[in-house]
Amino acid sequence: MDLSPSAWLEALLPFVLAAVAVTSALVCAAAAVVLLGLRLALRRRRRGAREEAAGGLAGFGWTSSED
Repeated sequence: MDLSPSAWLEALLPFVLAAVAVTSALVCAAAAVVLLGLRLALRRRRRGAREEAAGGLAGFGWTSSED
């Protein structure tokens, strides 16, 4: 049994690479979630500002009662 540092490194390299791959995938997924949340929040804020500018009646259709 070889207990030299190079043997340990060679034996553990696939596991280290797998751990790095999983960690980077999780970091990318978390970054995507944060960016999506910020985008949705910004869209909601813009929509709210448009409705405020329209007097709160955006999308309101008035019909006559005589129809």
